[in-house]
Parts: sequence; structure tokens; C-alpha cells
Amino acid sequence: MEQDRRLSIVLRVGLVILFFWMVREILVPIALGGLFALLMNPLRERLERRMGRFRDYAPLVLASGTLVLVVIPFVYIAIEAVRSINHFLARDWTPIITRMQSFLTEGFYIRGRTIHIGGSDLQAAIQDVGQRLATLAADGASSVASAVPSIMLALFLFAVSLYYFLRDGGALVNWLSQQSPFPDDQTQDLFASVQETVDGAILGIMATALVQGGLTFVALTVFSVPNAFLLSILAMLLSVIPLVGTTPVTVGSTIYLFMSGRFGAGIGMLIAVVVIGLSDNVVRPWVQSSQTRMHPLVVLLGIFGGLELFGAAGVFLGPVVAAMAVWSVETYVKYHAPELAELRTSQLPRSSLAPRPSNAPKNPQSIPPAAK
Repeated sequence: MEQDRRLSIVLRVGLVILFFWMVREILVPIALGGLFALLMNPLRERLERRMGRFRDYAPLVLASGTLVLVVIPFVYIAIEAVRSINHFLARDWTPIITRMQSFLTEGFYIRGRTIHIGGSDLQAAIQDVGQRLATLAADGASSVASAVPSIMLALFLFAVSLYYFLRDGGALVNWLSQQSPFPDDQTQDLFASVQETVDGAILGIMATALVQGGLTFVALTVFSVPNAFLLSILAMLLSVIPLVGTTPVTVGSTIYLFMSGRFGAGIGMLIAVVVIGLSDNVVRPWVQSSQTRMHPLVVLLGIFGGLELFGAAGVFLGPVVAAMAVWSVETYVKYHAPELAELRTSQLPRSSLAPRPSNAPKNPQSIPPAAK
């Protein structure tokens, strides 16, 4: 009987593992659909109250609206940004390379002294950079073309999962609560932690977009880049897209300044590029941690680890995994604190547990000889 029970458990676990291994390549857009459904659940409830007898169509309206108004435009912006970068890199760089080489070989003045940088090594290095840029452009164009089918599939899975999670999310949460091996209070604490993390991720993205857009506007205005306001709006929109960010705007502006012969402004804009890029790693974890119980460093590790494991979706999924890990440690310590205290007490030496007389000296060696 015991052998049959063990065999039954092994078969059940094996079937579950087989299913998740089979769908492992498409789990990320489905998980994103679940997280967005969790975020949009209050909006769904409001919309259902307004739609009256047509309330059953509220999940379909929200899923379709999200796909049309949010997801597709951002995907289009990302693809266009990558195409623009590839087109920019594929152009003829010979005049610009010649101009840069002339600038470096002719020298520049620092406190009345002329600094000369040149030679055959510099010319070879510049030509190598041009060849690498051309190769990068060709590889980027081919990767964008090959990624279009997978992007369309991910969008379809995201939209379908968002609809079903919005429609049946309440029943799913109840089922998970019933199946959870943890006590009810711990399970509710886990759900609340995930909800806080998702809300914090959205708020962190919005705050990062505003900060990076503002910094980009200041930098472009200071260095007199044309259309600074429009480019800053574009940078703010692009900052929402992981792994793309403000790079097309800031790096493009830097190259424009160098091409225009304004090398001082170009160097200043290059410094601004670094500052704007690093602001993402400061603002996003700080804002997100303010909405959760996680330390900003844990949030930052969750974001970078999520990007490494899940790709662009790791901005959302990484902090959720980090929140679940923090929850597991906190709940164990909280609900097992008496057992841990008893274990530490039992490990102390017996002499330290024996009560000491109130009039006994703390150090027997300090007793005077006469008293002995």
C-alpha cells in the first residue's frame, strides 16, 4: 500500500513537471498577463459596476484596450527604435571618421599646449570601429526580422492570458488559497506581497520615465540640441521599454554634437548619457522599495536578475520572485520564532543557565584572601 502511494505521488509530480517543461518557452508572457490582471483588478471591478448587465464583457474590454492602447504602441516604438539605430549605424561613416581622425591628429589645446594624438595605430583603430559598427547593424537588422514572429506570439499569449486572468482571477486566487500548504494568514501575506510588488513596479517605471525624461530635457537644452522638448518626450516613452531606454535619444544626440564639430558639448553630453542611464538604477529600486517591504538593494538585484533570466519581462517578474523569497524568510522567522529561541537556549552551556545567587561575586578570583 505504501509503495502504491509513493508511486502515485511520483507519477503526479512527474506529470506536473512534464507540463511545465513543455510550456516553459511561453510562460513569460502568460505570467506577465497574470501580473497585469492583478494590477488591473480594481479597474475591472469599477468597469463592471458601470457596465451593468454587460458586466461579463468587462474583462474583454480591458484586455483589448490594453493590447491596443498600451502594448502594441510600445512594441512598435521599440521596433522602430531598433530599426533607426541599425539604419544609423549602417550609414557611410567615412567622412565622419576622417573628420575625427583629422581632429585628433591635428591636436587640441590645453592651457596653451598642443596635444597631438595620431599615427597609424589610431587610423587602424578608427577603421576597425567603423567595420564593427557595420557588422553590428547587419546583425541587428537580422535579429529584429527573426524576432517578429516570436513577438507576435508573445502578444497573442499575453492578451489571451490577460483576458482569462481578469475573468477567472478571483476563482484562481480562491483555488490557490485552498491548495496552499501554508496557513491562511501566511498565504494572504504572500498574495499581499505580490500585489505590493506589482504596484511598486508600475510606479517605479513611471517615476523612472519622468526622471529620465526631465534629465534628458535639461541635458539637451544645456547643450543646445535642436527639438529638445520633443526628443525628451520620446526619451521618456522609450525609458519604459527595458533594454532600450533613453539610449537612442541620448547617444544619438551625442553623435550629432560630435558630427557638428562641437566636441566640448559632445563630451558633456556623453557624461549626461552616463548620468541618465545610471538614474534608472537609483530611482526605480528606491521607488519600488518604498511600496514594498524590500530593501532597495534586494529590489535592484531582483530587477537585474530578472532581466538576466526572463529578458525584458524580468523588470516585472524579477522583483516578484525577490518578494516571494523575502516572504519565505520573513514568515519562517515570524511563525517559528519561539522554536528558534528555544533551540538557541538549549544550545547554551548548562553553567550559563544555572541561577546565580544575588550576593555571589561575579568573579571568584576577585575574593580577598582573608575572606577565603
